[in-house]
Amino acid sequence: MVVGTAPARSAAFPFMIGVATIVNKAVPELALSPQETGGSVANIRLLDEGKIELSGFSAAVAASAVEGKKPFKKKRKVSVLLSMYQQRYVWFARKASGIKSWADVAGKKIIVGSAGGSTRVVGTLVAKAMGMDKKADLKFLRPGAMIGALRNGTADAGYGLITGVSVVPFVKQVLATVPVNVYGTNEATITKLSNSKPGIFRGDIPAGLIKGMGAFSTVGEYLVMGASPKLSNSDAYNIVKAVYENYKRLPTFTPTIKKGSKPTGLARGLPGNVSFHPGSARFFKEKGLLK
Repeated sequence: MVVGTAPARSAAFPFMIGVATIVNKAVPELALSPQETGGSVANIRLLDEGKIELSGFSAAVAASAVEGKKPFKKKRKVSVLLSMYQQRYVWFARKASGIKSWADVAGKKIIVGSAGGSTRVVGTLVAKAMGMDKKADLKFLRPGAMIGALRNGTADAGYGLITGVSVVPFVKQVLATVPVNVYGTNEATITKLSNSKPGIFRGDIPAGLIKGMGAFSTVGEYLVMGASPKLSNSDAYNIVKAVYENYKRLPTFTPTIKKGSKPTGLARGLPGNVSFHPGSARFFKEKGLLK
């Protein structure tokens, strides 16, 4: 089974590697093979078209997919196996650009996400809510290309993520190599998006999580792992069972999961129009995590 991951420097990539490693050992008759992909939007399309069997994506993007809303041109089937972790959005601008918040990006070149990922979707939503979707020059690049653009000055600002309780590696790389200002978004935008977009919530960044930064607020979303509509109920059940029973091993693969975390979060609630795969739902019901 091909497991679509995400761009190699993303937080979802090592999480998927961990899941594949755990399942392959626990369920020998399955052979999960991770493969780098463009991110949430691309993954949902690939799953719906039967080109991959398993993948990770944003619950907020999934909510748009089942309705056929942008960035999707038609309705897509979405079947969730388990919840992965939450991610909160931050943005950073080269100090030389003069940008200290979203209010300063008019007329500037800002990279708001990777073309096939949820970062693009959420970044564009924030830009539109701030009235900057027409005023700023929005670009879409994967993390590696974004870092290069910030370093050489062909972009003024970029995007980043806090996954679980950790700053993702590519953000650490930016902070260590490019003088930047880091910012979230304002209360009006947080309220507007969390009330109108299923899967989007308020995400508070505590003081000190980003070195030298005080506390600030932004928007966040949950990442989930999904499956092709063709995945059998028994395979879905066995995959989720393997991850649940070996959850303590996940922190060795990804910092998005803290040591000592409990696997009950695998059944974390989804947006109302998105559902768990029947095989997953059966397992979670047996564990008393779903009604």
